[in-house]
Amino acid sequence: MTQQSSPSSTGTGGGDVEDHYTAYEDHANTLRTWLVAYGIGAPVLILSQQEIWESLKKTHTLRLIAVLFICGVVAQVVLAAVNKTAMWACYFGSVNQAFSKTRRYRFAHWLSHQYSIDLLCDLGAMLLFAYATYLTFINLIPPDAA
Repeated sequence: MTQQSSPSSTGTGGGDVEDHYTAYEDHANTLRTWLVAYGIGAPVLILSQQEIWESLKKTHTLRLIAVLFICGVVAQVVLAAVNKTAMWACYFGSVNQAFSKTRRYRFAHWLSHQYSIDLLCDLGAMLLFAYATYLTFINLIPPDAA
């Protein structure tokens, strides 16, 4: 999850914490963009090429490949929605004192510090896309082509 706010103090180990957070934020946004673009672009490429489509259809892996790509994109969209909701609650708690005392705010604040959720969703999407890509290639390249 993205941190509630970017710190402005200098952390241990040198460098400004704000700079590290900004770099993290840039990389997180870039990775999500690449994952969603690949998760949508690869199936579009497969579907738009008649030869690829027919070849994969014959191997009976087309449905599995499609499901793998869809699941990877869904993981990224759900992650973005969870992050967005947690950040809204953290923001709202910072401007509304009453809300900052609620369980929803405390949960959102806790959730915003759980990096492992981002890591698992990103790794999961990458593994799903890698497997879908692998299935696509092994089913398109003849065994004697090596």
